[in-house]
Amino acid sequence: MDTGVILRILLLVGVFILLFLPTVWAIRNIAYRSFPTLKSKVIWFAVVTLLPPIGAFVYIAVGRSRPGEIAEDVEAQDEDAEGERDEPGG
Repeated sequence: MDTGVILRILLLVGVFILLFLPTVWAIRNIAYRSFPTLKSKVIWFAVVTLLPPIGAFVYIAVGRSRPGEIAEDVEAQDEDAEGERDEPGG
């Protein structure tokens, strides 16, 4: 076998892996992350799985929560929980 053919095969495999890994990561992230609604979770899952790797890159850029957003969500949930505990007869 020619060395050039082997290098081309290795290059194709490397490119495939580089494009495939973000898709796998995005699918795993969508599966374990909580979303505001089930509908939004299903939509993101469909985008990532039907448009690999473009869907994964879009999800990484737009869809996933940033650490600041996560902290704000946690604070809002804590405030809601405190408000429920403070209500009389609750």
